[in-house]
This record gives sequence, C-alpha cells and structure tokens, in this order.
Amino acid sequence: MQTSLEIRALLHLAIPLTCIQVAEGMVNIVDTLMMGWLGPTALAAGGLGAVIFWTVLALFTGLLEMTGALAAEAYGAEDEARVGVITAQALLLSFSVSLPALLLFWHLGGILLWLGQAPPIVAQTMAYLRAMMWGLPAALGLFVFKEITTDLMQPRLLTLLKVGSIPVNVMLNDALMFGIWGLPQLGLAGIGGSSALVFWGLFVIAALCLRRRRDLRRWQLFGSIGRLNPPVFKEIVHLGWPLCFDYGTEFGALTAAALLMGHWSTDWLAAHRIVMTTTELLLMLSWGMSYATAMRTAHKLGAGRPDTAKRVMNVSLLLNCGLVCLLAVPLWLLPETIAGLYLNPRLPENQGTVQAAIALFKIGVVFQIFQGFRLISLGTLQGLRDTYWLATVDFVAHWAIGLGGGYVLGQVLQWQGLGLWWGLALGQLFAAVLLGWRVQSRLRQRIRELPEMS
Repeated sequence: MQTSLEIRALLHLAIPLTCIQVAEGMVNIVDTLMMGWLGPTALAAGGLGAVIFWTVLALFTGLLEMTGALAAEAYGAEDEARVGVITAQALLLSFSVSLPALLLFWHLGGILLWLGQAPPIVAQTMAYLRAMMWGLPAALGLFVFKEITTDLMQPRLLTLLKVGSIPVNVMLNDALMFGIWGLPQLGLAGIGGSSALVFWGLFVIAALCLRRRRDLRRWQLFGSIGRLNPPVFKEIVHLGWPLCFDYGTEFGALTAAALLMGHWSTDWLAAHRIVMTTTELLLMLSWGMSYATAMRTAHKLGAGRPDTAKRVMNVSLLLNCGLVCLLAVPLWLLPETIAGLYLNPRLPENQGTVQAAIALFKIGVVFQIFQGFRLISLGTLQGLRDTYWLATVDFVAHWAIGLGGGYVLGQVLQWQGLGLWWGLALGQLFAAVLLGWRVQSRLRQRIRELPEMS
C-alpha cells in the first residue's frame, strides 16, 4: 500500500516535470532539426554552438540546483518566509553569474580557432552563439522558477508554458532563418535569436503569473526581490558549487567530445550532434524522474523520515529502469529513420554523416541506459545534500574514463567516433555503480540515526 502511494506521489511530480524537461529538450532538438535544413556544415557548426551554450547553462544551473532542495526542506517544515528568501537569492545569483558568461560567449571565436576547428565552422558557430547568448539570464531565471514551483507541488504552470513555447519556437526559427513575415534572413543566427526570444517571453510570463497567483502568496515568493540576504545567498553557493563543478564536468566533457569529433571530420561532428541530441531528449524523461526523486527525498528528510526517503529512491529506481529500457528500443531498431529526421539520407553530401550516426546510435543505447540509472542516484544525493561525493565521482567518470578512455579508443586505436562514444558509455557505468552504492550507504546511515533524532 505504501509503495503504491509513493508511486502515485512520485508520478504526480514526475509527469509534469518530465513534460517540462521534454519541452526544454525540444528547444534543443527543434533547433538541431532545423539546422539540418541548412546543410551538414550548418548542422555541425550550430551543433557545436549549441553544445557550448547548453554547457554554460548547465554549469550555472548546477550552482542554482540546491535551491530546490533548500526550498523543499523549508516546505516540509512549513517555513513560509524562508521559501521567499531562497527564491529571491537564487534569482539574484542567476543574473549575477550571467554577466561574465555573456563576455565569454562574445569572445569565444579565437579560442575555437586555437583548438583546431575549421574557420568556416567557427564563423557560423559564433553567429549562432552571439544571437543565442542573450537568452541565458532568462533561461537561468526560468530554472529557479521551476525549482521553486516543484518544491511547492505546483509544477503545472511551468509545464503549460514550456509545452506551449514549442510551436512558437518553430515559427520564430522559420521566420528568422528564411526571412519571412518581413523579418531579416539570418540563417543559423536566426535559430539562436529565436530561442533567446522564447526564453525571455517565458520568463516574463512566468514571473507575472506567479506574482498574481493567490494560492502562492503565503510563500512570499517576491517579497525579498532585490535584497541581498548573505547567509542564504552563501548557503545556496556553498551547496551548489559542487553541483556547478559536477554539471560543468559532465557538459564540459561533452563539449570536449564535440571538439574532438570536429578534429576528426565534419561528418563525425554532425553525427555526434544528431545522436547526442536524440539521447538527451529521451533522457529528459529520466531527468524528470530525477528531479521528482530529489524533491520527494528532501520533503521526507525535512519531515524527519529517512526511512521513507529510502523507499522513494527504490521506487524511483524501479520506475526509471523500465523507462530507459523502453526508450532504448527505437534507438536500436530505427537508427536510420531517426537520422533521416535531421538530414535527407538520399542526398550524396549527407551520406557520410548519416552512416556515422547509425553506427553511433548502437552505442547510444548503452550510454542512455547507464545514464538513466545514474540520474536517479544523482537526484537522491541532491536531496541528501551529498554534493561533494557526487562531484568527485562524476569528474572521474566523465573526464578520466569517459573522455580519457574515449581518446585512447578513438585517437590512439583509431576507432575515432565509435571509440569516443564507448568511452562515454563506460564512464556512465562507473558513475551509476558508485553513486548507487553511496546513496544506499547514506540512507542506511540516516535510518540508523532515526531513534536518536526522535
């Protein structure tokens, strides 16, 4: 009975969170699909730019990630004022870190050339990045709103906004790429500009809606806006910087992987973009379950119930196991069909990219399954505030095993893209095993301490 209740509670959070994650992922996949309309070179250049943008975004969402766990504990303890203070400090932090990132984006072209990327690729990558980068502050603010509304068990608003933004993004992409409706023809830069406009539109609408919601006024979400609260600000940074390091480690390794693919050939880079975008979209379902696990774990720990937190983790792991295995089926059975959604396989200039993508999809199945298991342990460790262990394990998994092993297999053994992806998959296996062990150990320890807590 308790297990069935926990399944319902998890799904109540996980389903709307999954919709949010899928909608966020659709911004990425829609952009990638429409980049393919401009040809394999534009797909490779835009893919490199997108990897860089989403890496920086992930870096700073890691810094803000513990906003959710802190607010969830305050929610569990019914500390209404603290939820509003946490919201204000997280928004202040999100806009503060955006400024140096914008400077980095603007001056990144020289670094890409120094790293050996082809000048035509760099030129198009910078056109995309210099349009996309203006959406970063709004994207980080939206992340804070997602964390807070999830903590308050009110994720529906962000779900509806995110899902509704998908057709808007498609129409704006088309208009700015090809210059319809009297708008300028910007090509790849139009895709980046469209996404930036969508981010800002969503942020403004979400802020207005949350401010007007009567049922959320008790939490004083905007009561402390513009006022620095040093203890809470420092707590968010103190708990978040290991996750900032962790997410930077993960996405930085993926950026390095894309650069290595570009060093080998444009076909490998474009194929890498196709496979990574597809697996990331499917893994958004696991990310939704991971966020729900983090929130439910924090709720239980805030209420002094580590025993039920362990049940949350076990139920979530079981549900996610079935999910990732189910989602691996189309990658294994229909790789050519999926690759054909990005590039026309009948055109001779696309054949090299499509064939490379088909080969990578097979390894992508293994990568996706191991990553799905890792994400549940990641969510539980966030709820436990055990972020330092998480950052350490992920650094070894992504850089030493994933990228390091991938470099040996791809460059030294000349497997190129196939070797790199096998390295990334083995890194996910390493992280899944060690993080899973850590979660079980920490929860058993908290349960043993339960009589002393009472």
